[in-house]
Amino acid sequence: MIFLNLHWIYLAVPLLLLLMVVRFWRRPYWGHSLVEHVAEELGGPHVLFRLPMVLEGLAVVFFLLALLDPVYPFVLNRVERGGLEIMFVFDLSQSMEEPLREPVANPASLPPSPSKMETVKASAAAFIRKRPGDAIGLIIFSNNAYLASPATFDHDSLLNYLRMVSPQTLVTEGYTAIGEGLALAQQFFTLSQERERRAKGQIIILFTDGVNNYGRDPLEQIERARANGTRIYYIGVALEPGASQDIAEDVPSTGGQFFDVRDPAHLQEAVEAIDKIEKGRFHTLQLSQQQPAYFIFVLLAFLALAARMALNGIPHFVDLS
Repeated sequence: MIFLNLHWIYLAVPLLLLLMVVRFWRRPYWGHSLVEHVAEELGGPHVLFRLPMVLEGLAVVFFLLALLDPVYPFVLNRVERGGLEIMFVFDLSQSMEEPLREPVANPASLPPSPSKMETVKASAAAFIRKRPGDAIGLIIFSNNAYLASPATFDHDSLLNYLRMVSPQTLVTEGYTAIGEGLALAQQFFTLSQERERRAKGQIIILFTDGVNNYGRDPLEQIERARANGTRIYYIGVALEPGASQDIAEDVPSTGGQFFDVRDPAHLQEAVEAIDKIEKGRFHTLQLSQQQPAYFIFVLLAFLALAARMALNGIPHFVDLS
């Protein structure tokens, strides 16, 4: 604990010393002339009878400490937050630059449609804006997986990262390592638990348009997620018929779902379905700097004054002079 307003000492200490001098140097008042003759035989009052004066002094000292503005430099608070801990896992393979069209009779006659990546990013951004109570992060992958943003409540920063990622981010890589993306997401969740952030809901939302052809086995990562209580939602973006069927069949074992989306409307419906399904609460540690502590001394001062007032009900502590 530190004190921020120590300049109060220069005013308060001389004033307290002056009050003490006035109190102890004042001439005593005797209620009767005979008291002076018997005072030596009776002796001074018992030290216990000075308790009211001690309580008054303590109250003054506690109020002075409160005026000095005491604070705790660093405090870790365990905070319960609404929402979930969610990790988006984006496939940045080059095929995600292909357009995702609405079903029409003659698509060649239409202007160019947004790419799969742009459509996925728009749906993810809408999801993020509707979930202010969630800690949401972003992982991108191609040959390897990379943490673009840890799970955070700073959704403005997360949306900035989301706008920057594209298949060109990992243009030097060309494979689709779904297992690597799932593994990195679970590694982040494990680290967050070691930091005492216990989540009731840890969610992975996977967006990909291809089959796993590199890196770790995604089925092993799905099994690991099931064992850890992490739910996986797999959104297949215009997958080839039968592609990644083994992953799609295994994902529900985690408590999640598989969505086979073929156009932007279906993609939006899948994201909205996840938004409706997943609700929860989790705890996190929050670091607070310079947390005020003056109320402790104010409370102690009031307790001292209350005890002083309570002693007035006992005849032995009543000052009759």
